[in-house]
Amino acid sequence: MTKAVLCCAEEQRGWEIRQALSDAGVEVTRQYASTQALLAGLAQYGEADTDVLVIDQSSSPMPMWDLSAEVSGRYPAIAVLAVVDNPTRGDYATALDSGARGVIEYPLNFENVASRVQSATTWGSSLRRAVRRTLDEETSDAGGKMVVLASAKGGAGSSTLALHLALESARTTGRRVVLVDLDLQKPDQSILLDAPRKRDITDLLPVVDELSPRFLSDVLFEHPGGFSVLFGPQEGERGELVTEAAAKKILGMLRSRFDTVIVDIGSVMGEANATAAEMADEVCVVTQANVLALRGVRRLTALWERIGARRSEHVQVILNAVDKRSDIQPEAAKKIVGLSAARAVIPRMDRPLEQAVNRRDPLAAGPEWSQRVQQLGRELDIVPPESLADGPRKRRSTRTKPARGSKKSKKDKAAAAGPAPEETPALSGAGTPGGERGQSSIEFVGLVTLFLALAVIAFQLLLTGATWVFASHSAAEGARAAAVGKSAEAAARDRTPGAWRDGMSVQHSGDRVSVTLDTPMLVKFTEDFTIKIPASAGVVREP
Repeated sequence: MTKAVLCCAEEQRGWEIRQALSDAGVEVTRQYASTQALLAGLAQYGEADTDVLVIDQSSSPMPMWDLSAEVSGRYPAIAVLAVVDNPTRGDYATALDSGARGVIEYPLNFENVASRVQSATTWGSSLRRAVRRTLDEETSDAGGKMVVLASAKGGAGSSTLALHLALESARTTGRRVVLVDLDLQKPDQSILLDAPRKRDITDLLPVVDELSPRFLSDVLFEHPGGFSVLFGPQEGERGELVTEAAAKKILGMLRSRFDTVIVDIGSVMGEANATAAEMADEVCVVTQANVLALRGVRRLTALWERIGARRSEHVQVILNAVDKRSDIQPEAAKKIVGLSAARAVIPRMDRPLEQAVNRRDPLAAGPEWSQRVQQLGRELDIVPPESLADGPRKRRSTRTKPARGSKKSKKDKAAAAGPAPEETPALSGAGTPGGERGQSSIEFVGLVTLFLALAVIAFQLLLTGATWVFASHSAAEGARAAAVGKSAEAAARDRTPGAWRDGMSVQHSGDRVSVTLDTPMLVKFTEDFTIKIPASAGVVREP
C-alpha cells in the first residue's frame, strides 16, 4: 500500500483529506499540524517509509509552495501533492516551479484524488528504481570473480575450504585475492590463521557511505601467503550492524580492487549473507554426506529462493569429508539434494586438518589436501589448469634391498643409501591422481604403438610366406604347360593372383621354368626396396 505523510493545520480539513486518501488506497502514516514539525519528522524518518507528501494550503508558518520546494530539494524521491481550493492556472504553474508532482482540487472528489496519487506514486517508484540501478552499477564488479561458500549446517567445513581456496588461488595464480569472513555470528578465520584481529568489517560501517580504497586497506589483514583477509566482527551481536546496503558497498568495493573475492558466509543467513549470495558469480554450499547436512542444503537453497537471493539451479554443492565407509556415498548424496554438484569431492582427512587447526598453520594440512583443494579451485576457475600448476614428477627410487640374512647397522644402511633425495615441492604432480593419469596415458600410447609395430611385422612375414607359395605354384604351372608345348609364361601368370603380377618375372630356359615375384610391402621405405622371392620347376616332357 502507498504510504503518505500529511501536513494540515485544520483538524476537520485534515480528516477529510485522510478519508479521501484512504478511499484511494493510500495509508496516512503521520500527520503534522505545522511545517516545522513536518521538516523535523522527515529529518528523523527520512524518505524510506514515505511515498507521497500531501501539503494542504492551510499549512503554516512556512507557505505551502516554499515548503514544497524545500522538501523536493532535500528528498527528491518523495512525490509532493498540494491541496488547493479551486486551483487556477497560476496555481498549476507555481506547483510545477516548486517541484510538486500534482495539485488536488478542494472540495475533494475520488477521481481527482486517485488519479493524482497514482501519477505521483508511479513517478516516485521510477525515480527510486533509477537511483537503485545507479548505485548497483557503481558498486558492481569491475573484473573480479566472486565466489561464495556457505555451510549446510555448522561444522560442514566452509570456513576451512574458503581459507585454503584463497591460499591456493594466491599461490598458483599470483593474482590479487581477498578472503572475506562474512560468517558474522561466529567468524573463525582469524583463529585458523593465528592472525591478530585489530580491525574487522564493523570498522568500515561509520565510513561506508564514503568508502574509499584507503579506508579498505586500513582494515584488511595481509597474509604472508599472498592474499588479504577481511575479518568478521569480534562480538557476534555486532554482526547485525552489517546491513544489506553496507554489505553491498563493501563487497562491491572489494570486487573492484581484487581479481578474486572468496566469501565465507557460514550457515546462518542474515541481510549481509543473503546479499553476498545474490552478488556472487559462484555460490557453493559445503555439505557432508549425512541426512542432516543434506537436508540443510535443501532448506538453505529454498530460503534463498523465497527471498529472491539465488535460484537453486545457480547453486553448486561441494561434498566434504567423503569416506568410503559412509552410509551415503557421493553419487547417492547428489541425487538426494537434486542440485548441481562439483565433480571434485573432498575426502575425510581428520589427522592433517586437525594438525593445521591446532597449530594454526594452513600449510600443515599437507600436499594431499592441497591437491584436493586445487582440483576444486580449477573447477571454480580460481586456480589455473593442472598442466600449469604441476611441477616435475618424483623419480622412483632405484635402491635395492639388502640380501636376506645380511646384517648392517643403521649407519651402514644410511651410507649405502647415499644422501636423501630432495623433497619435491607440494605442488609437484608426484603421487597425485592427475600425475598418475598422465603417466598412464603415456604408457597406454607406448603399448598401443608397440602392438601396432608387432602386428605390421607379423603381417609382413605372412605376405612374404604367401609370396613364396604363389611363386612355387606359378613355376610348377608354367613347367606343366611347357611340357605339353604351351606357353610357360602365360600359364604362370594365369595362376598368379593379381596383386602379385606387378613386377613378376617368368623365364623358360631348357628344361626349367623360373618365376620371381615381388612381395607386397605394407610400408615402403624407398621405391627400390623390395623383397623378391624366386622359385623354379623342372619341365618333364610328355612321351
